[in-house]
Amino acid sequence: MSTTNMKKITSFIAENTGQIEASITMEITALANQLKADGKPIIGMSAGEPDADTPNHIKQAAIQSINDGKTKYTAVTGLPALRKAIAAKIEEDHGVVYDASQIVVSCGAKHTIFNLLQAILNPGDEVIIPTPYWVSYPDQVRILGGTPVFVETTDAAEFKLSAAQLDAAITPK
Repeated sequence: MSTTNMKKITSFIAENTGQIEASITMEITALANQLKADGKPIIGMSAGEPDADTPNHIKQAAIQSINDGKTKYTAVTGLPALRKAIAAKIEEDHGVVYDASQIVVSCGAKHTIFNLLQAILNPGDEVIIPTPYWVSYPDQVRILGGTPVFVETTDAAEFKLSAAQLDAAITPK
């Protein structure tokens, strides 16, 4: 590709994407995959994917769903039956009652958090992020014009913020 064409293509990319740092998770995953390819005994613990293959009964259920024509868009908040089942499971496991209308099924926490931030974050707003945190959270805040505010948590506190820590981190922003 010529330099001129490359400049044309990159001119379409939003300037704020320059605020996104390279994912250390993906760098570690690539390194682990290379070491595996080199014959080293590696257990990958970076990308959050299991080393084991998807169990056969789950594969078969997915194939059956495709064969049954369940290949269309669902409700934005998720399948009603699934949301009911999740509400029932939360009640069974934790004794907390939610109506299915209070449950949203999404494609993952990172995507859901980004969508939420997009809906509520204004440039200059601060977002409190307890540490440790998932590597992409600060970038999500920055790309939307916000400022991450890190508050350290500890193993002794089960990595939970105390009320005092939260109160100290809250500003008008």
